[in-house]
Amino acid sequence: MIDARIKLLGTFLLIVLAVSTFDPMKVGVIFVSSLILAAFSRIGIKKVLKRIWLFTLFSFIIVLPLTLSFRVEDLLYVLLFTLRVATSLIAIQVLILSTPFNDIVYAMRGLKFPKGFVSTLWLAYRYIILMFTELMRVMLARESRRMTKGSHMDLWRKGGESLGLFFIRTFERAERVQLAMRARGEKVVAIKGSFTRLDKIYILFMAAVTLWWMAI
Repeated sequence: MIDARIKLLGTFLLIVLAVSTFDPMKVGVIFVSSLILAAFSRIGIKKVLKRIWLFTLFSFIIVLPLTLSFRVEDLLYVLLFTLRVATSLIAIQVLILSTPFNDIVYAMRGLKFPKGFVSTLWLAYRYIILMFTELMRVMLARESRRMTKGSHMDLWRKGGESLGLFFIRTFERAERVQLAMRARGEKVVAIKGSFTRLDKIYILFMAAVTLWWMAI
């Protein structure tokens, strides 16, 4: 498995290279390189494209009005803008799907990201799952006790009561999570260790892509 620090830096490099130019050749090189990484990461290009198509379509719709000018330059801009967004999303999805989130957080700490930012991100990741689990429990408990459909006013009133109960239980759960983290040690430890052969291959690939991008 590739070191999370290297993949984090590589993803950042791909995004920077993709969004820093409107040259069709350069954007195409980064797009193909991202697909190659997706294929060799055992994720599958099809799976990645399924996860990004909606946001890519949204970005295309945003800039679509530029084509009303019927100029070739504007049409090319729309296509390149959409391709840049798709390339950035593919790079991010490859990182997320091939790397556990805790490894990404540890890599951030190893790369000297601000301690407050890393700790906040780590706590948010651990707590958001518990928060939605608690919300599902509240909704399930409410539905299991409802005998009739009720009016819209009853629905609003019961919904408000459930929301208040959810906030109370959320604060209680947050306190328990914080106490548990303190008891176990809440410090985010940075990743340490030497690079493997696979890491070096990834570095060489990213270096080749960067040099190719600069040479075009």
